[in-house]
Parts: sequence; structure tokens; C-alpha cells
Amino acid sequence: MIDLDQETWVYLAIIAVFLAYFLWNSRRAKKLRKDRKNRNFRKRYFEKKHENSQQ
Repeated sequence: MIDLDQETWVYLAIIAVFLAYFLWNSRRAKKLRKDRKNRNFRKRYFEKKHENSQQ
């Protein structure tokens, strides 16, 4: 295995934590965006359906 001193391992661990958080957060943000888009679509659909039923 690569022989690194303790300080280097700490830096690598910090970088790994930031990368993991960034990937998790971007996946979560994508899901929230998709959910918001679907919710807006449903809202518009039901508003249009409601307008058509009143005519």
C-alpha cells in the first residue's frame, strides 16, 4: 500500500467527505427539482380540467 503520513490521510479524508456530500446533495437536488416539476404539471392539469368542466 502507499506509505503516506498522517496529515496526508487527513487531507484525503476531508476531500472524500466533501465529494460524498457534493454527490449526495446534487442527487437530492435533482430529485427535488423533478418532484417540483411533476407537482406543477399536476396542478396545471387539474386547473385546466376544472376550467373545462365549468364550461
